[in-house]
Amino acid sequence: MKRSEPTPLVWRYGAERATRTYVLAPFAGGSAYAMGDWPRRLLRGNESALVLQYPGRGPRAAEPPATSLSALAAEAAEAVLKHSTGPVVPVGHSLGGVLAHTLALRLEDAGRPVELLVASAARPPASVRLDAGQVLAMTDAQWLAELTRFSSYDPRLLEDPDVLDLIVPVLRADYLMLARHVPENRRVSCPVVAVGGADDTWVGAGHLAAWGRWTAAGLTTRTLPGGHFYYRDGLTALTGLIHDALDGVHGRKVYR
Repeated sequence: MKRSEPTPLVWRYGAERATRTYVLAPFAGGSAYAMGDWPRRLLRGNESALVLQYPGRGPRAAEPPATSLSALAAEAAEAVLKHSTGPVVPVGHSLGGVLAHTLALRLEDAGRPVELLVASAARPPASVRLDAGQVLAMTDAQWLAELTRFSSYDPRLLEDPDVLDLIVPVLRADYLMLARHVPENRRVSCPVVAVGGADDTWVGAGHLAAWGRWTAAGLTTRTLPGGHFYYRDGLTALTGLIHDALDGVHGRKVYR
């Protein structure tokens, strides 16, 4: 699928003048490449997707990583408002789920319709439970263990110290950004779909259910086979759930 880059922060797939725009927010340590195959599964008809490319990685590797999730969401909202058309569907995985919630609030504040918020393998904003001091104190061995447990990197890459030297600073910065985030105690006006992996040790069923307090329009929770990165083998199932929820919204169904 053809890609364009309206700004360094947003990569567009699909129609420039779209009837609906998905905004895809990657996980901690991830880049737009990690969600590059999502648009071809998500887009139907005259739709588009904007995938966020955070600073400090990929083509933006020379830039310092973001330090404020709220500021990053505000920058993303500005780009989405300028470079998209139609109602918006923010979709975020892990850290991206919290970012997607803040982004949805910013878009709603600006008057752009938000149809649905999708939180994939994401604890809700007030349930993150990361401590900045503990993140800063983590040793190389602890980061390697963290990457082995939760990352989507090829394990063979993690055996190379030079690769770790590239990955760990970005991951540390993202963890700190999440740990220091102070969420707004506000609910989005759109429905929320919270999806997780059955074997995910970071996000459990209770975390998915807790997304209910962050929406004024109903919650759907689903569990799919796999761990924290369940979508690697279940992207078709995940996008099917998103399509079903969107079709339900237009059919005026209530999702609980």
